[in-house]
Amino acid sequence: MNAITSELRTNPFTNSVSRRTTLRGLGAAGLATALAVGTAGRVSAHTGHATATARFAASSDDDPAAVIAAYIAAANSGDLDEILALYADDAFHIHLPSADGSPGVCVGKDQFRMWYEQSLANGERVALEDGTLAVDGNQATFLVRITSEPWSKLGLEALDAHSEVVVIDGRIATHVVLLTPESVRQLRAARGTA
Repeated sequence: MNAITSELRTNPFTNSVSRRTTLRGLGAAGLATALAVGTAGRVSAHTGHATATARFAASSDDDPAAVIAAYIAAANSGDLDEILALYADDAFHIHLPSADGSPGVCVGKDQFRMWYEQSLANGERVALEDGTLAVDGNQATFLVRITSEPWSKLGLEALDAHSEVVVIDGRIATHVVLLTPESVRQLRAARGTA
């Protein structure tokens, strides 16, 4: 992540970070989603300027570690309102593959509500793996262990996932959860699709 911050290029007129740097900070899934669905409100271009810009600069009240701790506590307690309160209204949430096979890309709180209602109904629980949290400004990466009733029915105790979070103004703006390659192999084998 240090490579990202050392190469930040800001536009002095908009105080924003270049699209290339922003998309690199989102990771592969964030890049694919941003290219597929766009990032309205987060990335904008104006005529006469070849480079699009994004507002992904850290603010002084951004503390990804505290937001992640609050998210894990809310998710594990099943508190839907607390989970939703942690997200920006126009945030992106990407979870691939999902526990029940549903689409794993959500944009905005209306879609988050449906996603997390299903996640809580599936009994999903999240545990931060010790020593995996890395914070750089308003971004964090970490490894989680996820349990879910649909996965338990397949004989899987838990699966590991890489997570990336971008926090802006104290709320999650981007949340990417990707199962590790080994977890994907386990899930495919359990589903009989290996």
